[in-house]
Amino acid sequence: MNRFSRRRRGLRQVIVGVAASVCGAQLGSTGQAWAGSSGVFTFSWSAPEQCPSQEGVEAEIARLVGGPPHLPDGGELRATVTVSRDQLWSAELTTQQAGRIGHRIVEAPSCQAAAAAIALIIALSIDPEAVSASGQPATAPAPLGAPASVTGERWPRILASVDAQGRVGDLPGADVGVGLGIGLAGARWHTQLRWTYGLRRDQVAALPSGASGRFNVAAGSLTGCIAVGRFKVALGPCAVVEAGRASATGYGSTAGFSKEVPWLALGAGIFSSIAVSKHLRTSIEVDALAALYRPDYVFDGTPGVVFKAPAVGARALAGVSWQF
Repeated sequence: MNRFSRRRRGLRQVIVGVAASVCGAQLGSTGQAWAGSSGVFTFSWSAPEQCPSQEGVEAEIARLVGGPPHLPDGGELRATVTVSRDQLWSAELTTQQAGRIGHRIVEAPSCQAAAAAIALIIALSIDPEAVSASGQPATAPAPLGAPASVTGERWPRILASVDAQGRVGDLPGADVGVGLGIGLAGARWHTQLRWTYGLRRDQVAALPSGASGRFNVAAGSLTGCIAVGRFKVALGPCAVVEAGRASATGYGSTAGFSKEVPWLALGAGIFSSIAVSKHLRTSIEVDALAALYRPDYVFDGTPGVVFKAPAVGARALAGVSWQF
């Protein structure tokens, strides 16, 4: 009778183990959470097929901390890893712990080595004492592959950009232009000072009487944006301040006029960018701009307004930025 009971217990353990393996495989890269009385650890792994699986990285983390991962201090740790390949394998780790967001980049000659270093970093974040007790040196990678270089991202970065722009609102017709920008980029934000040269200069507005005006605007803008996403694709809202000088020259009338006035506008918009490589990003930005000063351009003694900028204009920019 005792022998039969032992056999039943052994069979139950096999069934439970198989079921756990199937559930773990179904989780894939969507993430998994371990909860205990001491804290919660949530992990998400996204990597190409030739990389170790999420289950393999989870098993290595568990080996390093000596059991199912949980935080001894009762806190919560969320770890998200995205792996990509350029000249080297690059694993980007984002952590959220105690209200703080952290970012690290692991670069290695193989994905296995990058996964090993990521597992060690996460294990040290969960329970450094347990990792030390396991005999794993704090500076060595876990035995999943060759040694890897582990580096933290340095923020902010300097960015330089080249842009193409289309806009309406500050001149009688639509304008297109090209421009340059320089600024700073943080982990989840960037600010940029741009100067754009319009290619359709000397736009003309005319009255039915034949009196006309020729208009130009030279302006620069300061843009600040916040990124909602922080991986290969980022998007978010932007705020814009634009300042410059508008000039107008009247002709076709004996009176004529020549005038220069300040141009100032405030606006808001949205941007989206895609990381082409570690330093290169492409971006699209669309903004609505409200002019703060809109004078009437008129001829003395001639009825009618030659031109007045609309209350709200718009601009769209497409560019490439280099962050270093």
